[in-house]
Amino acid sequence: MNQIFNEDCFITIEKHIKNNSIDCVITSPPYNMTKRKGGISDSGRYDVYNDWKTEDEYIQFTIELFQKLHLILKENGTILYNLSFSKENPILPTLVVSEIHKQTEWTLVDKIIWEKKSAIPSPADRLHHTRKCEMIYVFARKKEKENFNRYPGVSKIGNNGQTYYKTYNNIIKAANNDEPTKKLNQATYSSELCIKLIELYTKENDIIYDPFIGTGTTAKACLLTNRKYIGSEISQAQCEYAKERLNKI
Repeated sequence: MNQIFNEDCFITIEKHIKNNSIDCVITSPPYNMTKRKGGISDSGRYDVYNDWKTEDEYIQFTIELFQKLHLILKENGTILYNLSFSKENPILPTLVVSEIHKQTEWTLVDKIIWEKKSAIPSPADRLHHTRKCEMIYVFARKKEKENFNRYPGVSKIGNNGQTYYKTYNNIIKAANNDEPTKKLNQATYSSELCIKLIELYTKENDIIYDPFIGTGTTAKACLLTNRKYIGSEISQAQCEYAKERLNKI
């Protein structure tokens, strides 16, 4: 528990994680959006990962990941998947979610909008809105879509014994990405967002896995909420950065 493995997530799943041992997956995978017009990449969002698979390769990679996650997640466990898009291929997340439903045991059970506190406008872009929000896709197994883990808290018990739960909007306002590191990772996650998701979909001492843990944002949120974590990251430099960051908590 509470380790980040410097390796591909498929290796971590095979070597270090027992079947049906993970309570929840919370992650922000690469969005496959670095390739720009003319086949030229931008400055690069990651230090060692090239974020430009073909559309088919990216979808197949995601399908294989969800098939592996099916083996390690406990009954009624959820996958909280932050996925955004590039203006060059805005349909990609929709295609990914559709193929997950078609080809795996998982299906979409909810959508959460992450509203960031600020956004950088693009006044030279006539066609697209300034992007201030991203999507969190909530997946449960098809056979568990009526009983997946979510802990909103009880607001009251009615006179007839009916249980009423606290209500939450599907828009979560949270800080922008944590500590973007220009040379390592320009697409870090938000620990404030992670904490809010963790508290809604897991219990204390639950085990959370992040297959793309990067600079350790999910791990930080776990430590601050008394959860356990396992992470995978292919960049040795990001692993070292994450460990230093977590040692300060």
